[in-house]
Amino acid sequence: MSTRKRNAAAYRPRVGELVLDTRTGRTGIYMDTLGGEHYLRPPGGGCEWTAPPDRVGPAPDPSPDDPGRGPEPDPDRPALENRARLRARLAARNQDSRLNESRVA
Repeated sequence: MSTRKRNAAAYRPRVGELVLDTRTGRTGIYMDTLGGEHYLRPPGGGCEWTAPPDRVGPAPDPSPDDPGRGPEPDPDRPALENRARLRARLAARNQDSRLNESRVA
């Protein structure tokens, strides 16, 4: 049973906003709405799940003991540096894969 009133405006999260799925009690990052379902993903990364729009609301302020928050970012390694390193590793792996394919053919 929904607690939302019929004429009340639905909560509309912004992309990247931390929201609460009241159906499961999980917090997630709002990704998009497709086919009438909100797509959410865990803050620390992982598998997306869907939630009905009337069961999604703003997330409460996170507490330090909240296990759903995911790992804390390492201040000594900025996110962009991590992305660049990952991109380089993926490019090297793709190059190795292409070399192996050419040897087989």
